[in-house]
Amino acid sequence: MIKTLILGAGITFLLAILCLAALIAFGTAAPPPVLPTMAQMDRRIGETLRIPPPPVSRIAARDGTSLAYRLYPGRPGGGIAVLVHGSSGSGVAMHALGLALRAAGISAYAVDIRGHGESGRLGDIGYVGQLEDDLSDLLAATLPDRPAEPRILIGHSSGGGFVLRIAAGRQSCLFDGYLALAPFLGARAPTSRPNAGGWAAPYIPRIIGLGILRGFGVTAFDHLPVIAFGVPEDARGIRTRTYSMRLLLNFAFDDDWQAALRRIARPTRILVGTNDELFNADAYDPLLKSINPKIAVTMQPDADHMGVTLAPAALEAIAAASADLLKVPPAGHCAPSR
Repeated sequence: MIKTLILGAGITFLLAILCLAALIAFGTAAPPPVLPTMAQMDRRIGETLRIPPPPVSRIAARDGTSLAYRLYPGRPGGGIAVLVHGSSGSGVAMHALGLALRAAGISAYAVDIRGHGESGRLGDIGYVGQLEDDLSDLLAATLPDRPAEPRILIGHSSGGGFVLRIAAGRQSCLFDGYLALAPFLGARAPTSRPNAGGWAAPYIPRIIGLGILRGFGVTAFDHLPVIAFGVPEDARGIRTRTYSMRLLLNFAFDDDWQAALRRIARPTRILVGTNDELFNADAYDPLLKSINPKIAVTMQPDADHMGVTLAPAALEAIAAASADLLKVPPAGHCAPSR
């Protein structure tokens, strides 16, 4: 009887391992088709490049990886903005915004987040938390002579979610204010459409399998791709078409997004276009009023998802919001950790 029970338990365990392995090995999905609106917006990014972007500058992260950024210098003392692009993108996507902020006298640093553009391996990072370390390394390398100047963090889409992640986390003291443009709050948030309106194709079975392993402390397979994006074939800049598990987890808002929103204390604003085709624009304001009414939500008329970083009226609104955030009496910066 005991041998039978042991044998049964062994078979059950083996089947569970085989099922888990199958989820991870075969639980992928086909890339989504390119959304017509995203292809059109990508061409609009190309149009902004008629004014050449600044040359790429680089810093060495703490692990020695070269991280790329472009500097749009404003006037001395005009404040500093660090710009974070959206999913699969690069700093090139923030070119129009960099120009608008520079014209307003604000110095803008448009970064290629690790795993994107010219920073590190496309679609992957080394560990969850590395993007926060990279942000500290960027500030330590680029702003040592401007320690007291006000600074804000601005991000779009997934980059907007990352901005809110910083605002809610231990590094919130690095910046005086935060501006999230059409931020991705999480797949379960009421602001999200299924699969981001067709832009993304998550590998749900693989994500489940890797999530189970992570529950046991196993991260050895977190380099595997777990989501694909509908990137146009002629996309501008260096684009990644997939994210690994660890990049997906790190370049996003907190899993417990409601608790994270409640934690945000420094001045924070959200701007979203009324015609956003990836997210439910009308859901942001009531959601924030119910969770953290200190976070102001602005609706940008007639702007779609990419339009909030490209349309002249939206750029003007962002520049004005940035100037307002930079005027808030600073609460003091903490030193970047290295």
